[in-house]
Amino acid sequence: MLRYTITRLAIALPVLLAAVTASFILIHAAPSDPVAIMFGAVRGGSQVGATGTQRDALRHELGLDRSWPEQYFSWVARTAQGDLGTSFRSRRPVATEMGNRMPATLSLGLTALVVQAILGLGLGALASRHPGGFVDHVTNAIAMILVSVPAYWLGLIFLWTFAVGLNWVDVTGPPDPSRIVLPALTLGLVMTPPVMRVFRTSLIEQQSRAHVTVARSKGLAEGVILFRHVARPAILPAITLLGISMGEMLGGAVIVESIFSWPGLGKYLLDSILARDYPVVQGYMLLTTFTVVIGTLVVDLLHGFLDPRLRTP
Repeated sequence: MLRYTITRLAIALPVLLAAVTASFILIHAAPSDPVAIMFGAVRGGSQVGATGTQRDALRHELGLDRSWPEQYFSWVARTAQGDLGTSFRSRRPVATEMGNRMPATLSLGLTALVVQAILGLGLGALASRHPGGFVDHVTNAIAMILVSVPAYWLGLIFLWTFAVGLNWVDVTGPPDPSRIVLPALTLGLVMTPPVMRVFRTSLIEQQSRAHVTVARSKGLAEGVILFRHVARPAILPAITLLGISMGEMLGGAVIVESIFSWPGLGKYLLDSILARDYPVVQGYMLLTTFTVVIGTLVVDLLHGFLDPRLRTP
């Protein structure tokens, strides 16, 4: 298991480096000038609110007057130390500002992940009991509806129904357990169909395997068969999707947090994009990639734990 873990870590590091490089190139290829944005609007081809000397001084302070290779290696070195730069808007460290908002996003993402796991695995197991039956058709219809509904539309429906119409939820106060219900349901529901369909298919496939038929012929208890010989290998593809969903939750949180005014990283990113705050956008891209890589690594390790064949060299 140790060798398997080291191998997976060795694969994850180049992926992180590639993500750092890609985020740097994409952000710096944008046509906007951060210094112009920080000092004010551009009207008629002339910048308002700063002299040329002030603009040059700020560009030097931010390191924007250096070549791209110099900026890149400097950013990689600082990122490796946990320094994500300074926000153009607030002039505060990006890592600090993101850290202040991280608990709200983590609580939302983990709650949505629990919703996704419970509904996805539960409905998938229910549908697999009688393939092609009434329950299977109903769950398939639910999956088709959820996969077709955009997160922002579902969020607006929840907001209008439960916050405006019924007045059951207050979406303007501080983050608390009552406020997290609607955004977590919105985020979790739209992510449920892939897990549900994959787990259903995997369960049906595992139940038709020869070793399961042999176990039943020997009189082994049905609960033991389902847990040990069916559910354990069948859950591996679903775990993969749940691990990947960790990164997708951060991406989906941008819209959901904005709709429900949830004070997390998603709303912070949207405000930063509108303000062309490049260090914040870079930091968020890096965090999202890091989450996906870590989620995939955790999934790989769980696969190795649940399926000993993967640990064989």
